[in-house]
Amino acid sequence: MEALQCKICGGAMVLDASGMVAECNYCGNRFLLNHEDTDYYQELYARMNEFFASSKSDQERKQRAEKLWESAKTKTVVCADGTPIEIKYMHHYTDKDAEVYVARRNIIFHFKDNGVQKIELFRKNIAALDYPSADTRNLESFFPRISGGFTLDDGTHICVVSKDEDEYPLRLFGALSGRHVAWIVSRLENLCCVLEFSSLVHPQITVDTVYINPYTHQASLYGNWWNCGKTHTLSYSDRKLLVSQNNLMGLRNTAACALGCRDADHINSDIDIPKAFADFLRSTPRVTAYDDFAFWDDMLIKAYGERKFITMDTDDGNIYGRKD
Repeated sequence: MEALQCKICGGAMVLDASGMVAECNYCGNRFLLNHEDTDYYQELYARMNEFFASSKSDQERKQRAEKLWESAKTKTVVCADGTPIEIKYMHHYTDKDAEVYVARRNIIFHFKDNGVQKIELFRKNIAALDYPSADTRNLESFFPRISGGFTLDDGTHICVVSKDEDEYPLRLFGALSGRHVAWIVSRLENLCCVLEFSSLVHPQITVDTVYINPYTHQASLYGNWWNCGKTHTLSYSDRKLLVSQNNLMGLRNTAACALGCRDADHINSDIDIPKAFADFLRSTPRVTAYDDFAFWDDMLIKAYGERKFITMDTDDGNIYGRKD
């Protein structure tokens, strides 16, 4: 997926779910893409839709994935000891701290400055995760697993995070149906309970930091962990308020974006979701993540009734990287 630059400040821009509008990560300006850019993204999404409609046999899925890899881009960085590292990726974006490259089995974070400190904070915050019970320990696999770090010849640093081969950034799926976004919300409510139990506030739960596995209906939170903050030094009321304002609002805004809206305050009237789902997204988060999860559970039943596993029509043609 090609990177876009802001015409005003030159910053990195991100595409909305329609493939028509881009927003600058830095100055916040929104732009309707010009004809050339729009054609590119519409062609990209058309190609992705072809994969959605294709056969799901493992053999054909693998063949399509390998064919797609022919168009993957390659970037080479050099370690401080002179060892070259080749990164083959199919998706790249820039945030305020890092260049992020999504490969097939890992995510590479290239920090622009203070890389050692950011990687150490990354490790520290992941190590601080705790789980409310033995039953929730299995959620550990939906948080980052750092597999390596390197100092480059220009003094910058990269951190490598492992991911499953079938996990993709949520942004790459464009606008999803309400039922699919509902299972993403359920998983993120789980993860927010773990964050709260660990007294951690994640500052950027977004379609860029959330990765999903469309075959198993699992969602993982992989990005921007170096900016997480501990809340245990705050009073109980202040801690709960900070958690709800950040983690739980991030959850709502991510779900709204996955539906094709700008954020939870801009739920479009033409979005085809039940009223109970829209009401949840527009609601003020409950005081605790546990209360919010219970509230969501009630609204989910009102919206869609009995829980059902809905197959998501996608395949490995959407893989955006490989292990390098």
